Amino acid sequence: MNEKRKPGLLIVDDDNQVLKSLKIWLKNEGYRPSIASNGDEALKVLEEVTVDVALVDFRLGKEDGIGVAQQLKKADEMIKIIMLTGFPSYETAVKAMKMGIFDYISKGSSNEKILDAIQKAIAEREREREGMLKEQEILEENQVRLILFCNHSLLKERLENFSRSRPGFKLVKSFSSLQSVQFKQFSQQIDIALICAGCTLKNITDAYSFFSELYRAFPDIKPVIINENFSDKEKVELLKLGVRGFNSRDLSSEKLEKSLLRTKKGEICVSQNVINLSLQDLANYRSTHVIKDKERFGLTDRELDILKTMVMGLKNKEIGEKLFISEKTVKTHINKIFKKLGVNTRTKAILTAVEKQIV
Repeated sequence: MNEKRKPGLLIVDDDNQVLKSLKIWLKNEGYRPSIASNGDEALKVLEEVTVDVALVDFRLGKEDGIGVAQQLKKADEMIKIIMLTGFPSYETAVKAMKMGIFDYISKGSSNEKILDAIQKAIAEREREREGMLKEQEILEENQVRLILFCNHSLLKERLENFSRSRPGFKLVKSFSSLQSVQFKQFSQQIDIALICAGCTLKNITDAYSFFSELYRAFPDIKPVIINENFSDKEKVELLKLGVRGFNSRDLSSEKLEKSLLRTKKGEICVSQNVINLSLQDLANYRSTHVIKDKERFGLTDRELDILKTMVMGLKNKEIGEKLFISEKTVKTHINKIFKKLGVNTRTKAILTAVEKQIV
């Protein structure tokens, strides 16, 4: 077995002969034992190597073995402690267990009993570790991962504090501009881009080039604009570019949290007036552009529906759920849309749909 994969043991005893004999025996049994004669040495070992189980002498000269065990637990809350004593008693056993000691056995116990205690302790630690990993996976799966484009130090600090205070949110990185992003550094999915309009989007013209580059790097990202001062009509145009919401600079942390959670679920967070303007705009497009452009590109009604949801920023799975079709069928339709529009990426399809006023 690889040395690093062997379970790590720590033997803490003030008797040098006991340390040597236990170390040799446990090494021969397939473990990776380390030794310490007092509490300070034991803590130093924890800093240097991974220890699964510590075998601690109940009486360590002038030190209290239980006190040393508590120090070890404080340094590594997952470590399992087996208390060894040459003078076992019911009272000390109860005291040890109340202090969180995994097991309490006599030094005179058989090798089989000691090994059994060690194996049970290792198994318990592994169960706890797997449980923690599973909880972490669930947290990360449900976590809202953000990137921020902003130059304002106070706003950046506020959003960084917001992320730190809420485990369900993670501000992965802050950037002063889109040009400063090294896209290869992102090994994880980014859910939402928070875009400070005051720094990045001075006007609607800036938005076309910005979102084209953003979607090229993050095809499935959901943009949310903060610190904005756009008119409702301008917001309608930004929605066409895939923006999923608008938040003022002074929005409370509680409202920001709710807004971002809704955005990740696929909702669009805008005012009722912007929604009404969007619907009016869509109705006008239907009457003056859609039929002509749909026929010109040869799009079917279903392909047009899917193209609209692509412009909304929905992922394939979300499109399927919205239109009651399978994700595989969505992919098939999208490939047909690409061919009919003469594009080869999702971003180009969206930009073409907006530019040609197909949706």
